[in-house]
Amino acid sequence: MRQRSYVFYLLSLTLIAILAMMTTACSDDDHSRVREEAKRCYEYLQEGKYEKFVGQIAYADSMSEDYRSQMIDVIAEYDATMKQQHGQLVEISVTGDTIIGEQAHVYLQLSYADSTSEEVGVPMVKVEKKWMMQ
Repeated sequence: MRQRSYVFYLLSLTLIAILAMMTTACSDDDHSRVREEAKRCYEYLQEGKYEKFVGQIAYADSMSEDYRSQMIDVIAEYDATMKQQHGQLVEISVTGDTIIGEQAHVYLQLSYADSTSEEVGVPMVKVEKKWMMQ
């Protein structure tokens, strides 16, 4: 029984070490880039550039024209609903990020004209050295 707990302990330490290496292997540059890209996506939304917003989705190039058009319409409807409920999106700020390998989650604080705000998590993936929405 004692040997099992020792093996479990060693495996746990190894797993923790591997996870620590994976999360610390990201440079500050990776964190800056993923944050900038996520914020840029929502700036496109803020500016009403829905085509560019959809273009920042990792698989956008493989979308059919019909599907792409539907995605743009859905994003435009979402934006119109938010404007109706809260007014214009007035500020986008990055509150944090988590990067594991080629995937990341960026947390944005969205502030609206009516003084409400919400935090959104934006899943990102690295595609050929560029961070894109997942």
